[in-house]
Amino acid sequence: MKKLVFILVITLALVSCHTQKNAVIKGKDIKFENLDEEKLFKNIAVPLNFTNLKIKASADIESGNSYPAINLTLYFEKNEQIWANASLLLPLARASIKPSGFKMYERINKTYIDSDFDYVKNLLKINFIDYQNIENLLLGKLFFPVNTREYDFSINNNNYILTSSKPIKIGKDGEARSFAIQITYDSNFNLKEVILEDKNSQSLLKLNYGDYVNFENTILPKNIKIFIKDKKETKISLDYNKFESIKMDTPFEIPKGYVQRKIN
Repeated sequence: MKKLVFILVITLALVSCHTQKNAVIKGKDIKFENLDEEKLFKNIAVPLNFTNLKIKASADIESGNSYPAINLTLYFEKNEQIWANASLLLPLARASIKPSGFKMYERINKTYIDSDFDYVKNLLKINFIDYQNIENLLLGKLFFPVNTREYDFSINNNNYILTSSKPIKIGKDGEARSFAIQITYDSNFNLKEVILEDKNSQSLLKLNYGDYVNFENTILPKNIKIFIKDKKETKISLDYNKFESIKMDTPFEIPKGYVQRKIN
């Protein structure tokens, strides 16, 4: 259960202004006139249009064992804060992510993390994570830079596909790692799948996004599946059940007596 709580933290997200029902956006056939590589890359660069967004969500996690589904309240202040509260009948954990770093505590073992983004990097097996990367990852936007000259463009099964022509270095000098990358967008230019594979360390990160909805002119995924493979395999499934456009209080204070958790 301890591992569950810490993996769960990466599962944050969103903020906004009225609750509303949202129909899943249907795909369309890619026709000759839609074969526009430039349009795809322009879409990748378009930021999401929101200020505050709250999501009621659930998370299923498998990491050697299966765990009960966790209830989440997720909240984003765009570019400033991601706040999450997790519960399973009773409160389990709370997290706060800001550009300055990552904080969380869990109630079962009474431990906490207060650091930069090393914990998230270690969990996802990628070394270039910062606040903006996490916000994008959780909201269906690409979370690393893309240079058109480094990818081959193709269309398959009504999807736009970008495949790295050779391993691509991502990260700061001294920490950069090379990844074989494949990125898939659906016919509406919504992110569908991302695969990052480091063949040197034999680690892999795969994300699948599905059932996009238009919430107050912001296109958001309703579900995200995360697969992490290193020495072992971890699967995280996030279901976003309800979006709200609302300003929220985000209390966060590490309780007295909790023990700081070391980051491996």
